Amino acid sequence: MSQTIPELQTEVRRLQAEIATLQESRDKLSSQRSECRVTVSFPKNNTPEAIAEFHQQNAVFGEQWLQQIQEIDRETQIIEKQLQQKQAVLDYTQGELDKLLAGQHWQEVENNVHTGEKRLQAQARRINQAAAQLEAEIQALKALYDQLNPSYSEWFQQPTEIVEFSAKTIPYAWPGSNSLILGNKEIELDKK
Repeated sequence: MSQTIPELQTEVRRLQAEIATLQESRDKLSSQRSECRVTVSFPKNNTPEAIAEFHQQNAVFGEQWLQQIQEIDRETQIIEKQLQQKQAVLDYTQGELDKLLAGQHWQEVENNVHTGEKRLQAQARRINQAAAQLEAEIQALKALYDQLNPSYSEWFQQPTEIVEFSAKTIPYAWPGSNSLILGNKEIELDKK
């Protein structure tokens, strides 16, 4: 009996409503029971006939009262049993729903992790491609410098540096054991 999350949610709401109705019925019976009373009217005179009639009426009223209380108690016991059964079914159904919701949640987390990992790797590749391109441009700048700087030094008749290469690293992404490491990579300035 495999049910979907919406089916289980509907079932849980239905059971909760049934339990609320049963609890309301039980509360009404409890209220009825507490309101059951026997009214005793003492005879106006103390004649043996009046006293006998008084005892007979009280015995009838007492028997009716007792039957009424017993009937309310029986109905209350039936409702209590139904409540226990419904609560057990609700607890089981809620447990099944919780398992499915937890499974769904962890599936979403797993999907987010896999999707995020692919996105991180793609972004790291773009960073590394940009770093490689930047390093190639810096190397091209160094090659131009190496080519032109002697002419500038000769022109000014003194040693001249037309470019100062103070940047020694570029950002680069490496795979770690459980993560990506964004660090700095040495620029290979002497690469031809």
